[in-house]
Amino acid sequence: MAAVPVLHPERLDAALDLLAAAGESLATAHMARTVAGRSAGTKLAVLRAAAAVLTVRGRPAPAESPGHGAGGTTRGPVDVWRLLPRVAPELTEWADFFATVLPEGGARPGVGAAGPMSVREVDDLLRQGEDFVRIAAGTLGLPPVRVTADLVAIPPSHDLEDMRRGEAG
Repeated sequence: MAAVPVLHPERLDAALDLLAAAGESLATAHMARTVAGRSAGTKLAVLRAAAAVLTVRGRPAPAESPGHGAGGTTRGPVDVWRLLPRVAPELTEWADFFATVLPEGGARPGVGAAGPMSVREVDDLLRQGEDFVRIAAGTLGLPPVRVTADLVAIPPSHDLEDMRRGEAG
């Protein structure tokens, strides 16, 4: 018989708050009229959903574990996409996907691993982000996150302007 983890109410409350915030970020992405805005909203939503899973399933690190200094302070940033598979192996493919398409290190919104994103690419990313947020909530046994905004079309001129800015900078 497998051991069932005990859920701490404060962790569950924090996860619910993070998932609600993820839903708000998805709504913002839906209403964005630029590739960069849609990308930024989606990225924030998936990071919040991943943080919700980590909040519930993650275990506090001992004070002197690798990557931590005295007193449990972290020495550097934590890569959520590397940590997520450790606590939720069933989300490994999603973590690998987002680590690839939403690179860290100061990448501008609307610029993926392969360069500037098109309207179609960012809309696909948004749909994948919605799927991930829904799956993350389900992984925790929580209800699906509702998105309260309709998708707004990004004018083609914004797609071209965003691409030019990405090539210039």
